[in-house]
Amino acid sequence: MSSELLQGRAGHCSSEERPNSARAEGILPEPTRREADLGLLKEAARDAFLSGAAGLQLVEERVRSCLDSEAEVLSSISRYLLELGGKRIRPLLAVLLTKLFGISSYPKSLIDAAAGVELIHMATLLHDDIIDQSPTRRNHPSAFIKFGVSPTLLAGDFLLVKAFGLCAKLDPYIIQATERACIELTEGEVLEGTLADGRRLSLEQYVNIISKKTASLFQLAAGIGAFSAGVTPADLSRVEQFGRAAGLAFQIVDDILDVVADADLLGKPSGTDLKQKTPSLPNILWLESGDPRALEFFSIEQPNRAQCDSALEVLRSSDIIAQSRAVARQHADTAQAALHGLEADTLDLTVRDRLLSLVEYTLERCL
Repeated sequence: MSSELLQGRAGHCSSEERPNSARAEGILPEPTRREADLGLLKEAARDAFLSGAAGLQLVEERVRSCLDSEAEVLSSISRYLLELGGKRIRPLLAVLLTKLFGISSYPKSLIDAAAGVELIHMATLLHDDIIDQSPTRRNHPSAFIKFGVSPTLLAGDFLLVKAFGLCAKLDPYIIQATERACIELTEGEVLEGTLADGRRLSLEQYVNIISKKTASLFQLAAGIGAFSAGVTPADLSRVEQFGRAAGLAFQIVDDILDVVADADLLGKPSGTDLKQKTPSLPNILWLESGDPRALEFFSIEQPNRAQCDSALEVLRSSDIIAQSRAVARQHADTAQAALHGLEADTLDLTVRDRLLSLVEYTLERCL
């Protein structure tokens, strides 16, 4: 299971305060110190996955149990997507948020709800690849390329119904929260559109879109975990705020990685957001900068690979990435502050630190 995840400052330490004696003595040069810090965060993120591994295994088994169908193609597509792997960040949040409040076992209702969230996420991946015409996912052919558009579309519908079937048997809070999240992610997909034909989006509009399209499921997963632990309404609200803000940071980092990472890490060609004129944060900020090269690029009806590569070089050599990362930092700080504001007496501080480190590691991935 991948440990390439979220960010959070372990114990909310600054980079100067992290336990690294060589750095403290000023022995290591700056690049080496950064690598050391990133290594510490990567270990902390791995610890977060390991601490939730037992719960994640139960969620994975529950998801698999939902994939059988008399129409074999629906099962085949669903299993194909599941076998491609992924971070499983949403069910991990549900599991860790339950552990955060001192619950060491995983009630069936939590596993069912977390599996429902992952099934919804899987459905959105199938539908998104069709909408975006993305030929690859995680270095493999997208499902619609392998199985066809119509079967893949129906497989997404199949997974959504399976998710609703799980959640419909649970507490009204989970039912209503799941409904809200699904409405939001659908609205976000519709509102997103492209940056073609001179269309522009403000930062506020962008945040609203990714809050709906991505962060809604993060909030749902975190809320499910806290609710399953029986927290107070005040702490439930703080956990939901954590999930929403962490989801925003996660999506912005994804946007940045599309510019700065290579295809092996992304599982698809870099610059996909540029080619598709997706309103990612770097694309929006580039247009807002007034750079004539941005206006020229986004006026091209179907940019070719060379034009996309040229645009990537412009973005990589500009301060757009630093600006984007600063926005991600703001949302990560909000997420971490929400965790620090929890009031329950039963908080497991080790789990909290792992969640903080998970959030922090997300940001460090895009440096």
